[in-house]
Amino acid sequence: MTILERIKSNSAKLTDSDQKLLSALLENRMEAAYLSGAQIAERAQVHEASATRLAQKLGYKGYPELRAQLQREVLEGQDAANRMRRSVAKVEHGDFLADLVAAEVTALESLSRCISQSEIDEAADRIFQARRIFIFGQGHAQSVASFLQRRLDRFGMTTIALTGRGRDIAERVVGMERGDLVLALAFRKQPKSYPPLLRHAASAGAGSILISDLAGPMMEPRADLLLAAPRGRSGSEFQTPTIPFAIVNAILMTIAGRHEEPIIGRLEKLSDLFADFE
Repeated sequence: MTILERIKSNSAKLTDSDQKLLSALLENRMEAAYLSGAQIAERAQVHEASATRLAQKLGYKGYPELRAQLQREVLEGQDAANRMRRSVAKVEHGDFLADLVAAEVTALESLSRCISQSEIDEAADRIFQARRIFIFGQGHAQSVASFLQRRLDRFGMTTIALTGRGRDIAERVVGMERGDLVLALAFRKQPKSYPPLLRHAASAGAGSILISDLAGPMMEPRADLLLAAPRGRSGSEFQTPTIPFAIVNAILMTIAGRHEEPIIGRLEKLSDLFADFE
């Protein structure tokens, strides 16, 4: 298991000190991979023994074993070119389609173990009940966010896209109030605008949902509801977009199933509007 996979499976056990240590470890892996437990604890401003306790929570014998794992992951490299190179190298006889299908099936099977239907139900109800839905997605998440926004618009919900620079986002959320909902999508690492957005939502009394991958448990502040699952066979290989799309589609289907009468009524009204506008 990668370090992020261990964090995901043990997220419920992590304390504030653990979170500080993990932030110090993962913000600059290249440097942190060669620091001692005492040095990383000093950097995180926690007690020296906290590094050992964190390593043991994650299933390592001690901090040196955790650090060795981090060093291996750093040496593997995390840039897009290396991830694609490793993925391509594993395919035999150029059978890329079959390998991709197998990888997607594996990822989808993992999804059903990482996220329960009860969590999808909760997300669907929170979205349906929200006064306005502020949808945040940048980089690779933007395509999924755009898809989700269009579907929610068709359900007759009021959505606001949070795209662009931090100042652009600030202008769109200044009127956020209790009863609103932030629906954030973020993968691989925490976007710069994520912390101030979640802090503002909390201060305004708005709810929050985060759809993410193995980096999700590390993102701070924590959302009210986290839906996170791996997007590939490991964090160092090709990361499929199928998983976040599957999570989003599951939410949309659940909204329609749990709130069928109003949703179907709005879709029928939309069909009439399409005919009228055309």
